[in-house]
Amino acid sequence: MSNNDPSAGETILREARLSWWALWSRVALGLVGLVFAGWGLLRQDQLGYGVAGVGALAGLWCVGDALLRRGAMSLKLTDRYVVLQRGIVSRHTSTVMLNRIESLDVDQSLWQRMAGYGTLTIRGTGSEDLRLAGITDPVGFQTAARQAIHGAAGGGSF
Repeated sequence: MSNNDPSAGETILREARLSWWALWSRVALGLVGLVFAGWGLLRQDQLGYGVAGVGALAGLWCVGDALLRRGAMSLKLTDRYVVLQRGIVSRHTSTVMLNRIESLDVDQSLWQRMAGYGTLTIRGTGSEDLRLAGITDPVGFQTAARQAIHGAAGGGSF
C-alpha cells in the first residue's frame, strides 16, 4: 500500500478500520429486525404491519449503527506518524510521531485471531495511549509500524 496523502505530503504505509467481525452482533440484530419486517409484511394485517414497522426500524438502526461506527474510525500509518481519526460530524484526531512510540501491544482472543481482528494499544512518550479495539489485522499493523519506526530511525527496512 503506497498511496500518497496529498494533504500532508506523506506516504501512507498502512490503513486499518474497525473489523466487521467486531460489529457482528449489531449486524446480526439488524438482520433479525429485517426478518421480522419481512414476516410482518407477509401477514398483511394490522399486527403484521406493526411488527414490520418495528422490525424495519430496529434493523435499520442496528445496521446503520454498525456502518457509522466503522466509518467513524480510521487508523493510518505514514512514513512519519500514526494518525487516528474518530468521528463523523465532529472529528478527533490523535497523532503520534514514529520516533515517540514506546510500544505497540496486540491483544487477541482465540476467536479474534481466527477472524483476523483484535485490540492494538500504541503507547507514546508524552502522549495519551491509543487503544483501538476491534481493528482489522492488528498484528500486520504492528509489524508495519515496527518496520516504519526502524526505517525512520535510519536502520532501513527489515
